[in-house]
Amino acid sequence: MALVINRNLTKDRAVSTAEMASIKYVAEIRDTSELQSKIDLSRYVDVEQVNPTSLVVVDQFPKAGEKVPLGTPVTLTFMSKDSIRVADVAELSDGIQVTYANDSIKKITDDIQTNAEVTMVLAENKEYIEMNATQKDAVKKYAVEKGIIESSASEEIVAEVHKDLTFIYNI
Repeated sequence: MALVINRNLTKDRAVSTAEMASIKYVAEIRDTSELQSKIDLSRYVDVEQVNPTSLVVVDQFPKAGEKVPLGTPVTLTFMSKDSIRVADVAELSDGIQVTYANDSIKKITDDIQTNAEVTMVLAENKEYIEMNATQKDAVKKYAVEKGIIESSASEEIVAEVHKDLTFIYNI
């Protein structure tokens, strides 16, 4: 999908064109910079505490791919990673569920970021079978250090933990 923004149409209007599989979608994008400069957001939000990297889109209405009339507003529901409990995430491996039972997703991402090698491996977003032996070893060593798995864990268990850590890291 290519996203092209043409800001030369008018001063207060821009058109975004997304091309997907020879179908062209056009949506108006309003320039809100003037509005943003006139509103004192600090009266409504503690701007210092807002960290966009800690927010995750957890729902969208209308759903992606749903055909709707032109101009239909899209509602995105955000949650802070701090408020998403590990226990509320479906189908995480047992080791992660037990180790982080009372924690938030942010706790896991913060833990991952303390290990540069694992951070680089997970950022690549590769399947476990596509990783080299050094990368696999880094994931296993990290999971053992954090108490997620035993050092004698099978490749299948390490692969499952890797999949879950990658998912959590990349949300």
